[in-house]
Amino acid sequence: MPRHLSPICVLLSGLLLTACGGVVDAPEEMELTGTTGLALCSNAAVTSLTINGISTYQGEMAGSGNWAVSYPANAVRLEFRINNVLQSSSELSGTSGGWYFSRAGLSCGSYLFNVKAVPMVIDSGGGRTTCWANTSRSASSYADEPCPNYCGDGECSLNEDAFSCAIDCCQGRCNNGACCSSSNYCSDGSYCILY
Repeated sequence: MPRHLSPICVLLSGLLLTACGGVVDAPEEMELTGTTGLALCSNAAVTSLTINGISTYQGEMAGSGNWAVSYPANAVRLEFRINNVLQSSSELSGTSGGWYFSRAGLSCGSYLFNVKAVPMVIDSGGGRTTCWANTSRSASSYADEPCPNYCGDGECSLNEDAFSCAIDCCQGRCNNGACCSSSNYCSDGSYCILY
């Protein structure tokens, strides 16, 4: 036997649904911006970042190291800087692994190298979320390539002396104009006038 609802019950149930908000299918666009990213990134962190070695040779800097992230992170974004200037970045998948860096065209001298790791989440659809607000890590090291010494560079290096490079190694002059360095007297017996 079919059940009949009185008109008052139908009216009251409609008013209750309306007053209480009812059941409404919200479009997906109504999702708050960033909510998904925050949920994906919760507790994601870089747990380890190392520099195994970094060096410069004939104008090329090269180095390597290791990284590790914690769940739910399943990837990492690495940023490589020389003297605080961003040179390149990489995105590597997995929960741990090795990184490699190379940069040519540097002049001789001393450089500060820095690598920064930020946790990432790559979802099943291939979407990539970088967790900027989460725990990241940085590591730094210096890489030096000595500049070649030459006569006239203003430094008396190990392979130069007062005779082979007077302009860099003379500490004074003799009366006859000859260069003198560590002694107070010149080879002709005159007194060395120090600069």
